[in-house]
This record gives sequence, structure tokens and C-alpha cells, in this order.
Amino acid sequence: MVTGHRPLLCRGCAGNLYAVCTMDHAGGKAGRDPVGQWEVDHETPVPCPLSALLPLTGTAASVHDLPGAEEVLGPPV
Repeated sequence: MVTGHRPLLCRGCAGNLYAVCTMDHAGGKAGRDPVGQWEVDHETPVPCPLSALLPLTGTAASVHDLPGAEEVLGPPV
């Protein structure tokens, strides 16, 4: 779960999302931003027009850097 930040909201339904990140410190190189393996999805199952895009997964330095994050994360449009 992302802590110290505002709750993540789904653009499609305004539902709360969870974000889990697993960091690989063993293979990291000094001086580089840490990169983690992310998974983002609804906290509870809800009808959502963006359900085909979730779970959002991938490798990135931040949850907002994930491919597809702009389409899924944020307040409803």
C-alpha cells in the first residue's frame, strides 16, 4: 500500500485503489532510482468502465510512472 500519499482513486468509477510494490534491492545499481514491481487494482470489486485495464502491473520507479497510469489513476473525468 502506498503510504504518506493521498488515496489512489480510479478515473472510471472513483473507487479506491490499492497499490503494492515489491522492490528488488539485490540487483540495483548505485546512483539509480529504485525500481519496483507494481500492482494496482480496486480495493473491493466494483462495476467500473476501466475494469479491462486493471489490475495495472509493471515495473516503474513510481506508481504514477506505470504504463497506463494516466488512464486509470486520478479523479474521475
